Amino acid sequence: MKAIVATLVCLMLVTFMACGSSHNEGFDSSDGSVGASDGSGGLSNADAAATCNPQSLNLEACSCPTAGASQACYSRDAATRNVGTCKDGTQVCVRKDESLVWGPCTGEVDPGAEDCSGTTDTNCNGKTGCNDPTCSSAPACNTGCTDGQTRSCYTGPSDTENLGVCKDGTQTCVGGAWPSTCAGEVLPGTENCCDALDHNCNGLPGCFDLFSCLTASCCQEQCQSPLDTGCVCPQGSGDEMTCPDGDHDLHKGGFPGTDECCPCTDCSDINCCGNPSCAGSSACSGLNCNPLPSSCKGQVSSDCDDFPEDCDEPCCKCRNCPP
Repeated sequence: MKAIVATLVCLMLVTFMACGSSHNEGFDSSDGSVGASDGSGGLSNADAAATCNPQSLNLEACSCPTAGASQACYSRDAATRNVGTCKDGTQVCVRKDESLVWGPCTGEVDPGAEDCSGTTDTNCNGKTGCNDPTCSSAPACNTGCTDGQTRSCYTGPSDTENLGVCKDGTQTCVGGAWPSTCAGEVLPGTENCCDALDHNCNGLPGCFDLFSCLTASCCQEQCQSPLDTGCVCPQGSGDEMTCPDGDHDLHKGGFPGTDECCPCTDCSDINCCGNPSCAGSSACSGLNCNPLPSSCKGQVSSDCDDFPEDCDEPCCKCRNCPP
């Protein structure tokens, strides 16, 4: 747990300090806007959420089969993928701690602001110039019209159009002119961390939007009923979460997911290696194991494999730490 939180905070700090040199040349954390990638490998909004989202076209932090394998990836709305100037990037399978995971998506080109006087589709919605709803307020597109004529419009940031809850509105020609308002449009709002919708229209719904939801209570790990057979809820939460000696942490449901303390059934978890049943197991070789101190009152820290962060925690019987 501690390693996960530290990694996420570090990624957020790197993103904020990178300013105009981010993965997509200028991520603005206020509205999620991005421009063309320069392939530099910096962090975009999607990169900052380095937590596996199996529904995404960018599988960063998700498990992968073979180190060095590569695949196409895309961090923005699927509807804009390979449309206009937008194009896929590439991510490589890398080793992270004890697992193989997909690395960041580099080299992709994401939606940017539309050039309303041009013929290139840079926001990747399939429309160009004044035919693009995001150009409805551009002076070049406020020409005469026929009363009753309608057109789509959108006045929010270009790369939020029809992403998440955001959607186009409609303008109706009155008196030979287009109105200055856009009836029916839905613009980016404040993220509601406790539902599965993307209210600020940055492509990251609910708890996946770490910029908005990292500290939201509904995005923290929880223990919910009904529990698996023989399992109990941990004591405490976050870095201080503990399980009864003989149990190990069972995390379910992705991020934020739920945590339960469940009896060890094999030796694949470092917290199980202190049990007599795992004595001599090859899965536990090389570990530094000691009896649980009495001060721990029969409770072990739930994540004793976060080297080196957990090496100073006395309630880990077995640790990947120097003797």
